Amino acid sequence: MKLSRGLIYSIIAHIVLVVAMIVQVVFYPSEALDLSRAIRVDMIDLPDKVISQPIPEDKTKLPEKKIVEPSPEPEAKVVKEEPKPKLPEKKEKPTDETVNINKVKSKQKDALNKLKAAAAIEKLKEEESKKNESKPKQVFKGRILSAGTSITGLDKLQSDSYLSQLDGKIKSHWALPQWLIGKPLRARVHIKFDEAGAIIYKKITQSSGNPTYDDYCLLAIDKATPLPKVPEKFSTVYKVDGVVIGFPD
Repeated sequence: MKLSRGLIYSIIAHIVLVVAMIVQVVFYPSEALDLSRAIRVDMIDLPDKVISQPIPEDKTKLPEKKIVEPSPEPEAKVVKEEPKPKLPEKKEKPTDETVNINKVKSKQKDALNKLKAAAAIEKLKEEESKKNESKPKQVFKGRILSAGTSITGLDKLQSDSYLSQLDGKIKSHWALPQWLIGKPLRARVHIKFDEAGAIIYKKITQSSGNPTYDDYCLLAIDKATPLPKVPEKFSTVYKVDGVVIGFPD
């Protein structure tokens, strides 16, 4: 039976160890132990270990204490004093002398305004008269102021006859209110019309100075429209140049 190499090494090592121990005991005895300085220790048993269990929490909630806030003190109401109604001031009644003086002053003021207005009207009339004098003179044909055309001979007689008929129709529609009748007022209206007698242009070339009087002149022309039919040979003349109607003549 063959022993393994490892086992042989182990046996040899044990033998060496035993021999060494025997040599030490025989040849090198150990010194006696000194126990004078030794400390005595008593061994006692420890108490059994008590595992403390956790104390369960008391889940019952105590009622919360409500903190009562002190109610604010009511603010003192400020009583506003209402303003006392003002008594109407007593106005002194004007005496008779004061009334009379005021009436006189009012009449004087009205009279002065009338004088100023009359002076302004006179001034306008003078300016209008100067303007008319500076204009070139136009030719009168009875109550019709023509445009100064070069109609002569037989044509002139026919034109005068037509203008007289035209003037008569317009004046038949001219009626003034009672308060304007008899006043020295005059006006001139320039008109242009086509061959059928329809008005295509009208304008006051000389005002009477009274707007109402001028309006009645224009109204008479409107009422007379359509005017008498124009002879064919004069249609261009009256459409382009026109005629001027005088009120009252």
